[in-house]
Amino acid sequence: MQDYEETTAFLGTWGPFQKMVFILLCTSTVPNGFSAFSVIFLADIPPHHCRIPDSNLSDAWRNASIPLQQVEGKLERVKCSRYNLDAIQNFSRLGFMPHDVNLTDVLTESCADGWVYSKDIYQSTIVSEAKYLREIRPMSDWSCKQVELVKTSTFFYPLFMV
Repeated sequence: MQDYEETTAFLGTWGPFQKMVFILLCTSTVPNGFSAFSVIFLADIPPHHCRIPDSNLSDAWRNASIPLQQVEGKLERVKCSRYNLDAIQNFSRLGFMPHDVNLTDVLTESCADGWVYSKDIYQSTIVSEAKYLREIRPMSDWSCKQVELVKTSTFFYPLFMV
């Protein structure tokens, strides 16, 4: 390869115009840093559980229709499944109360009716607002199946392709 300075001599010397362009390019990277780190907040997955559709279930059955699990010493609702809704509605129709039935024997199913997201930390994130994308792509499950993709993504395009 030829000498670098010989090769680039046609560009001219380092003058005020080059300094101004260099400074402008350097300062334009500051907003890019903010947008790169915004994904930490925009793509957070808020606490959630399965949505139970409006049906003639009592509040007791509605609360009991989502299994509980032990997380760090306290009971929390399972995020990605619920008890079989037909079985729960049948128990309710027959007049049983949740404490009358051993719910651990009831089969579980995935969240067919969406999720309820907590608004304790964020009012909305791209995960909780994905309901609009589900209208376009009905099988979109950002809460449970694509959790790792959402967590590791800093570019949103792959979320639409999975």
